[in-house]
Amino acid sequence: MKLTRAGGAYIAITLLFGFAAVNTGNNLLFLVVSALLGFMAVSGVMGWLNIRDLSLAVRFADEIYDGQETFASLRVENRKRVMTSFLLRIEIGGAWIDFPMVGRRTVETGVLPVTFRGRGEKRGVSAVVSSPFPINFFVRSRSVYLDGRCIVFPRPAPCEGGPASPGRRWRGERRSLQRGFEGEVEKIAGYTGTEPLKLIHWRLSARHGDLKVKELTSSAADPLMIDISRLPGRSIEEALSCGAWLVNRGIRANQPVGLIAGETLIAPAASRPHRLKLLTVLALHGSH
Repeated sequence: MKLTRAGGAYIAITLLFGFAAVNTGNNLLFLVVSALLGFMAVSGVMGWLNIRDLSLAVRFADEIYDGQETFASLRVENRKRVMTSFLLRIEIGGAWIDFPMVGRRTVETGVLPVTFRGRGEKRGVSAVVSSPFPINFFVRSRSVYLDGRCIVFPRPAPCEGGPASPGRRWRGERRSLQRGFEGEVEKIAGYTGTEPLKLIHWRLSARHGDLKVKELTSSAADPLMIDISRLPGRSIEEALSCGAWLVNRGIRANQPVGLIAGETLIAPAASRPHRLKLLTVLALHGSH
């Protein structure tokens, strides 16, 4: 509980009237002091109830990097039957979000920025719920443990090259979901006027009476196999940061990327779930 400036002034006035009542024996002053103390007690009870019976839950993004700011979703449920909670501030790791009002038996959600230090699995965070309600004499607060789990990836750092394991080679073209002009035939479609003449399917065009073209898939880049033991860097953290950068750069350029981590081998692919899987392996490497 933190005393505000208004609360300090109120206590000073109450003490002043109390000393005056004791020194003079004036019954009216005693009544004034009693009213001031009673008002303080009632406000204290209301403030205490205001931050009670609140259920909090946090949900983190699926892509979090060491030392980089991201956003977390915070859910606040007021489980009180008859009382609305006012002027709530919820703080997590130095960042906070305000909820002016959370009605009884209702749920409010919001987002707040969070930053994690150090890669690996993070389990649970501590949140502080505070409020100056009802009249800003005291800021009452309490700590709440939130059971939120997330994986913090190594912070990507640009590096040269794409080290591959010399003992394994991945050959051949891989199909891309993007349209191209040199891949395999994906489907036959109508001519739009932008396709090269070499893509026109003359036989089908003659049969249907209008021009038909072949839609081809583009050829993805050659697969890249990243061997953690061969990544450049003065430390394992620098090597893993290089690996995260190579994974992101390759897959975002539609290049299949695979990973070798000790005895673990992950075949190349180029989807977002695959990218997050590779980053998770990098984040947890050496943590067991």
